[in-house]
Amino acid sequence: MKQETGDSGSEAFRLDLPTYRTLLWIVLLAFSARVAVRWYSGSADFWVNGYGFFFELAQNIAAGNGIAFDGGPPSAFRVPLYPVFLAAVTFGHKVFLPVLLSESLIGAGTVWCAALIAGAMFGRAAAMTAAALTAIYPYYVVHDTALQETSLFTFLTTLAVLLLVRARRSGSGVTAACAGLMLGAAVLTKATLAPFAVSAPLWLLIPGGSWARPWRQRLWVALLCAGAVALAVSPWLVRSHRLTGSATLSTETGFFLWVGNNRYTFSHYPYESIDDSQRAAFEALDPQEKAEIKTLGANAAVVDQWFRRRGLEYIREHPWRTLGNGLRKIGAAFGWLPSPRKTFWPNLVYALSYGPVMILGSWGMWVRRRHWREDLIFYALFLSFAAVTAVFFGHTSYRAYLDVYWIVFAAGALERLRSDPFSTVTSIFKRRAFDQRGADPLRDNPEQDRL
Repeated sequence: MKQETGDSGSEAFRLDLPTYRTLLWIVLLAFSARVAVRWYSGSADFWVNGYGFFFELAQNIAAGNGIAFDGGPPSAFRVPLYPVFLAAVTFGHKVFLPVLLSESLIGAGTVWCAALIAGAMFGRAAAMTAAALTAIYPYYVVHDTALQETSLFTFLTTLAVLLLVRARRSGSGVTAACAGLMLGAAVLTKATLAPFAVSAPLWLLIPGGSWARPWRQRLWVALLCAGAVALAVSPWLVRSHRLTGSATLSTETGFFLWVGNNRYTFSHYPYESIDDSQRAAFEALDPQEKAEIKTLGANAAVVDQWFRRRGLEYIREHPWRTLGNGLRKIGAAFGWLPSPRKTFWPNLVYALSYGPVMILGSWGMWVRRRHWREDLIFYALFLSFAAVTAVFFGHTSYRAYLDVYWIVFAAGALERLRSDPFSTVTSIFKRRAFDQRGADPLRDNPEQDRL
């Protein structure tokens, strides 16, 4: 198997034939598991327990009415890519199998990307471990085929990160541009990724490891990536501006800011759905406020601005409470129990799968900390999500797209344990011996530094 040195000095891998075959079997397992679990739960569960408004938008798209709800004007309610995807695979008909197969294939694509990212960072064994863990990860197996954008969003984000890693290692402008297009597509699937998509090209400017090319080349690669992001997103922003007078990704941003920042936010959330808190907050509006909303008319952007002002007023009036609430929201999104809570067995399965992955992934990040420049892209993913969650709100499903990166780092940690268990375990409890120069002999030896 051909190997090459990556940014961190660890051995990255190319897919030789045996590795390729093994990975294909794992991807096939992932696809089959997703199909089997969703087929068992049935089509009725799929349509009833999903986000039906996505399919309503898809039906209108397929019917040639554009992105709109039945009988309504064109809408910028949500970013369009998932409804467009549904329209493409169903042609607007309420058919279960095409969505099941296509979303299972997308979930399997995430498995492939996880393997390639882990392989680039930690080598072949970690790549296979990451692929296997992602393939059988219970939350992905169940939710990759739900009527929601999670599966497509996770895949596009993971593919974008993979391309960013490759662009940084190769210095390829074409790869950087492709990464930007995938970032733009991910933003058009779920707008909350926008802060990360804006900052990700900056990572390509930062030198480190083998990424020591002239600053002009780094700048060119970063500009190509940023330009591709703008190219992908700008048509939607132009459309939104034409419809609403505001270049916005979604006409729900201000509304969600208010939902996440009012005195009823935690009346049900995070143990129950934020939708329950939303209803409580709306019912608590006085008649004058409800009448004011009604007089704003059908312009969704104007209504959204009204709610944005109310959310900002609450934040200004309660700065310390807002800070504390932000930490509570982050805790809910990253907690070991799902938000909203399920019954006993789903809660247990979630805790026993997500908990160990989070612990091992965190440890993998820590022991790899000297490669922080190369890993900044992963830190940025987590930090941008935490910031958006603190300002707005977050459930488990919102955070699920990050679990694949926990899995990648967990695979690296497991490979370290496998290759050198004694020194790994003892290093947790005591400092390793330093030589007379004050250097760490294990860390200075790239042959033994598997992470």
